[in-house]
Amino acid sequence: MATNFLAVDGPVVSGDSTIITLSRTTSLSDATQQKVELKAIVSVENDQGLLYPLTEKGNGVYTLGVTNFSTARQYRLDIKTTDGKVYQSDFVPMKVTPPIDSLYFNQTSDKTVLFYANTHDPTNSTRYYRWDYKETWLYMAIFPSYYEYSGGAIIPIPLNSPTQVSNCYQFDSSNQIIIGSSAKLSQDIITGQQIGGLAYTSPKILYIYVMQLRQYALTQDGFNYYQNLKTNTEQLGTLFDAQPSTTMGNIHCITSPTDLVLGFVSVSTATSKQYNLHYNDIPLRYMPPATDTSTCVPYQLLFAPAATYNTRLIKALSTGDSLVYNTIYDPGSAIPGYNYAPKRCVDCRAQGGTNIRPSYFPAN
Repeated sequence: MATNFLAVDGPVVSGDSTIITLSRTTSLSDATQQKVELKAIVSVENDQGLLYPLTEKGNGVYTLGVTNFSTARQYRLDIKTTDGKVYQSDFVPMKVTPPIDSLYFNQTSDKTVLFYANTHDPTNSTRYYRWDYKETWLYMAIFPSYYEYSGGAIIPIPLNSPTQVSNCYQFDSSNQIIIGSSAKLSQDIITGQQIGGLAYTSPKILYIYVMQLRQYALTQDGFNYYQNLKTNTEQLGTLFDAQPSTTMGNIHCITSPTDLVLGFVSVSTATSKQYNLHYNDIPLRYMPPATDTSTCVPYQLLFAPAATYNTRLIKALSTGDSLVYNTIYDPGSAIPGYNYAPKRCVDCRAQGGTNIRPSYFPAN
C-alpha cells in the first residue's frame, strides 16, 4: 500500500487556541512510529479570503492563538508543504458547542473506573459531538524528602517550597476517538457518554487524578468521518496508522488531486469541564503493596565522629548524585544523623514528571 500521505489532525477552535498537527502516514512495517511534517505554511481562511496564519512550534505542531471566529462565516484550512504542494479543506460553518452538563465516574463489577459525560442542546441544533481530554495525576518519590543540601549544609525544606521533590505531576492526553450523536432522538440530549476508563490498579489514581474534558460540535459529515476512522483505528490501534480501508475526509491536495489526504477539519467553539478524582472517592480502592526499596537502599550520614562530619557531608552530597531526605529515626535519643539515597529514589522528577503543581490541580 502507498504511504507518505499527509495527515492533518486537530480542529479549528473559536474562542480558544487552535492546534493542528501535520504528519505523514507510514506502513505497518516502518520502524518510524511518527513522521512529522515540518516547515509547512498553515493558515485558517474564511469565506471572504481573510487569513489567520498559524505558527510552527516544532514536531509537526502549528498553532493559532485565541481567536473568535464569526458564526456568520465559513472557514477552511490552507496548507503549503515544502515540496510545493497545496492542500485545502472544504469550507465548513462555525458551530457553537453547548456546555457539558456533568462529568462523573462509576466503577464496574471488575473495579474498572469509567468516566461519563452528559450534555444537551436546548435548541436541538448540535446533534453531533466529539470529545477529547487531558489528564494530570500526582505521584510521589520512593523516599519523601524533608531536607535538602544547600549552601554546604543540610536544611529543612519549607512547606510548599519550589525545591520540594517529593510530589510530582505527570500528564497525558486521550488517544481514542470519542464521538456521540443524538440525531435519532427527538431531543438533542447525550446521556452517559463514556469518555475514558482506568484500571483500578492504575498508578494514575493512587493519589489525585484530574481529567480536563473538552467538547466540540461537529457537522454530520465530520461525525461520519470520525465514525469511519474510529472503526479503522480500533482495528489497528492508533490514529493515522496505515488504514485497512480508505477514510476520506474534507481535505484535498489542490496541486495533485489524486493524492490521498487524511483528516477532517471542523470549526467550532469548545466547552470544557474538569473532574478531580481523589483516591478516597473510589469505592473499591486498590491497596498497593509496600514500596519495593531493594534498588533504593538508603545510606546514613552520622554526626559522629564530628571531626570528619563536614568531609563526609561533602563527599556524600556535593555531587548531586545522592540526595538527603530525612533524619535517622532513633526514638528516645538525639538525632544521630541523616538518611540519603540515590537521586532517582528521592527526586520524583527522575520518573519523568514535574514538581511544579499546575494551577488547576487541587492542593494536596
